[in-house]
Amino acid sequence: MSLKIDREVILAPMAGYTHSAFRLLCRELGADRTYSELMNATGIARRGEEKELSFFTDSERPIHLQVYGQNPEEIAQGAYVLASKYRPEAIDINFGCSVKKVLKAKAAGYLLQYPEEMGRIVEETVKALKPLGIPVTVKIRLGFYEDTLEEIAENLLKAGVSAIALHPRLAVQGFSGSADWSRVKALKEIAGSVPVIGSGDVRSWRQIDEKFEQTGCNGVMVGRAAVSNPWIFKEYKERRDIEVSLAERVDFILRELELMWGYFPKEKACKAIKAQISQLFKGVRGKAKLNDAVMRSKSCEELVSNLLRIKEEFSG
Repeated sequence: MSLKIDREVILAPMAGYTHSAFRLLCRELGADRTYSELMNATGIARRGEEKELSFFTDSERPIHLQVYGQNPEEIAQGAYVLASKYRPEAIDINFGCSVKKVLKAKAAGYLLQYPEEMGRIVEETVKALKPLGIPVTVKIRLGFYEDTLEEIAENLLKAGVSAIALHPRLAVQGFSGSADWSRVKALKEIAGSVPVIGSGDVRSWRQIDEKFEQTGCNGVMVGRAAVSNPWIFKEYKERRDIEVSLAERVDFILRELELMWGYFPKEKACKAIKAQISQLFKGVRGKAKLNDAVMRSKSCEELVSNLLRIKEEFSG
């Protein structure tokens, strides 16, 4: 099934960060496409969807709901549950996550060691979603211990994948070393008409253009840089650096919180957003003092009050 992706700048999926509210704000700032956080397909197949993770609004479209798991049948079943209920633009299978807990469960990045099994997973999921007309995409790395990209790509393309997002590091590298974007170019040459999205180490809007030119890829994903600077999407669209004041950063956080309260329990949302606040205050004068005020907040009420005080005191 074909999927059209043409020079898009995409918010990468990141556990703990790319929930509905953050995705919506990034779309408003110019992100062309979003992905959900990864969801356990086995759990969904057995118990139903994870509502906080699967929740999205139409304004976040086009959206890929991302799943991971251990075997073809359960991944296909979990994907079908999500796809039939929410009708996203695509279901994405995560083959790249290298978090210890996920690897221990023999899922996601662990499967990079078994390209044929990856192909079977995609094939089963494509078959399950065909009646719904919803394509299957994947997010991968170069391999587990060694670069086996060609073998991985061959199995995925044969299985009918509609787009491949590549983070060009090995699973064992985590985020150490550098992302090798020459391998994104190599994948684009192998993939032909199937869209290829590159991901990894994109830190500025200028680098986005560089990646398109260097690799011929169809999309560039921005991950960690977007958490600390979601305005990177606007910078790329407007081709300029944007100076974001502390007051604007606080307003962004308060709006995100308000949106989160629509699908998260209030106190849980306030606890969850703290890690992101720390990222958004990066590079701001007096960051340590600001972070201290945020991290010490014991309740939602106190957090909001401290944010408003920060905006008033430090914005002068």
